[in-house]
Amino acid sequence: MKHIVPFIVKLAAWSVVLFSMFTIFNVPLSLISLMTVITVLVSYVIGDVFILPRVGHFVAAALDVPLSFLLIWPSSFALIAPSVNVAYGAFFSALAIGAVEAFFHLYMESHVLEEARREEEHRWYDEGRWATEFAEEEEFKKEDDRT
Repeated sequence: MKHIVPFIVKLAAWSVVLFSMFTIFNVPLSLISLMTVITVLVSYVIGDVFILPRVGHFVAAALDVPLSFLLIWPSSFALIAPSVNVAYGAFFSALAIGAVEAFFHLYMESHVLEEARREEEHRWYDEGRWATEFAEEEEFKKEDDRT
């Protein structure tokens, strides 16, 4: 349930970028919508659920540009037309999406991921698994070198 709102926010941001870019090529809105939903779904699962919590905000934002390009370019070739102009559109869309994703990651880290971290800490302490270290004490005797 906590991933529904961020997914809708990401879908809205990518929709603005992809609709503004690909309507230049007179592409039907249904194809742009289909391409947007498919690419956002894959990008959210790969980039925001798996990559962002593991590597952090900066690296995830840097990886979102090639990820979005590698998602948009083949889908635009398959759904729209295999042309160089569409590849340029995919490239500039990926750059714009990279800028949008930097702000989206701040939202994800402050609302979704922070909440998950708090829940994990809460569960950890409630289950009674405390971090306790067991060891034997050793006594060290200082040897006198002044003989």
